[in-house]
Amino acid sequence: MWHLAWALLAQHWPQAGGPDGTWSARGPEPPLSWSVEHDRNIRWRTPLPNGGQSGIAVWGSRIFLTTFAEGEKGFSARILALAVDARTGRILWRAPVDGSEKSPMMYAFSDATTPTPVTDGKHFCFTNAAGRIACFTMDGKPVWQHDWKPWGAPFPFNKQHEPILFEDTILNLEPRDGGEQPGWNYLRALDKKTGKTRWIAEDATTAYNTARFGLRADGSPALLHGRGGWHDVPERPVGLSLTDPRDGKTIWRFTPGDGKESAPRWQALYVMHWDARHAYWFELGSDEKHLVLDAANGKLLREQSLWRSVDYRQWDPERRKHIVHRGVNLREVRELSPRNKLAADDVIRVLPAWHANIVAGGYHYFLTTTGHRRNRMPPKGRAGPTHSVGRVHVESGKVEYLELPAAVVKGERVYGVAVKSKPVNSRGVDVASEERSRTDGWEIAAFFGSPIAVNGKIYFTGMTGIVYVIDANAPVLDESALLAVNDLGPSGETWSLNSPAYANGRLYHRSAKELVAIGR
Repeated sequence: MWHLAWALLAQHWPQAGGPDGTWSARGPEPPLSWSVEHDRNIRWRTPLPNGGQSGIAVWGSRIFLTTFAEGEKGFSARILALAVDARTGRILWRAPVDGSEKSPMMYAFSDATTPTPVTDGKHFCFTNAAGRIACFTMDGKPVWQHDWKPWGAPFPFNKQHEPILFEDTILNLEPRDGGEQPGWNYLRALDKKTGKTRWIAEDATTAYNTARFGLRADGSPALLHGRGGWHDVPERPVGLSLTDPRDGKTIWRFTPGDGKESAPRWQALYVMHWDARHAYWFELGSDEKHLVLDAANGKLLREQSLWRSVDYRQWDPERRKHIVHRGVNLREVRELSPRNKLAADDVIRVLPAWHANIVAGGYHYFLTTTGHRRNRMPPKGRAGPTHSVGRVHVESGKVEYLELPAAVVKGERVYGVAVKSKPVNSRGVDVASEERSRTDGWEIAAFFGSPIAVNGKIYFTGMTGIVYVIDANAPVLDESALLAVNDLGPSGETWSLNSPAYANGRLYHRSAKELVAIGR
């Protein structure tokens, strides 16, 4: 089958989710550690025309990504499609892909450039979340174009959906034709040769949601997607759907409660990871939980508390080492971080970072957001544990947290502090539209780039360009599971809400300033 062939070749990363759509791959080992700041294990660096958030598609010796058009600042619907030589970093060609609904540039919750290109090795299709998909030949000749009108105010612009290439279709997220159901969005299959609509899904999808491709137990393909989120997203019923990507028909639907209740309890602001046996989700609200569903029928199998009886390895700034809390109730643990001091009546509330989650090694991994009170349901508390990676064992339900360094400054790992980022492009121009884009993303709960897994190692990227490498198969989530802390540039001078790509033993990553090839 097509996805198996790509996975075996391990030389292409044709879409956001990688060779088979699962955000994972295996192949020649890339460098474990690198530094753009210190030019370590960096093959080349290419300045980009402007800032942008798209992931990176790779086919053989070609790389594809998008940026905002040169000279754009603040708000824009004008983006550029770029083709780059993977061997040298030279930009081979560029083409405009302009949309209709302006987005805030370098927005901490995605923008018009967010969707990753897709390719089958013959055609390369670029998506502008502001309302256009454009496909080109390898040499940059236009093939077809598809336009739609994204919803504007009062519905959020935020669009985290990633286009998915399945057989001879490209799956996009957009409103139905005719402007019916204001604010609602649906998966739509476009013929990859012509751009014509093949089908529109039966069940809607929230714009925040990242659908994920996978195979069922019988080998048949399916997509897991969801509804529910902040700002009164209208798609109903709140919950998850498994959809057949061959015709858009619903296979099963999971609807918690009455299907009307949304954030903060029910949020589909995640990459919807699943496998042949199970589908995974989070319940928040007053009692944060991890949910495991039966992938065959969508039935809830079990719930696991994210704060009761957990192991937490917390950084102690006085002793300058991790201390271990085993089997603790997080509500009773006091934060030691200078950033996240709790008031006398505050407790730790767990909010897995939106989109920063992946299933690997038998665990569901996620970053935790820090310090904010977005979860307004009782008990009163701040998000935490501070700057941590968490994981849930999908069979036993065991929950572990490890506090990560917030930054690396002059070679030293720094814990528990807030760091500013700079959304400046390669010309040194700050193009962001608002102040939240100048934070480090932890406290505002930014849409961090979705992690990928390569050969059992997970790559998490933070907004300051810090990249954590986690051993997905670590028997214990302790300091030894943190294999490396890398950078895309100096701390406080770098900005990235991007996901890396992997092909041919190299990683490709980007910041607001540049595209980099990481390899020995």
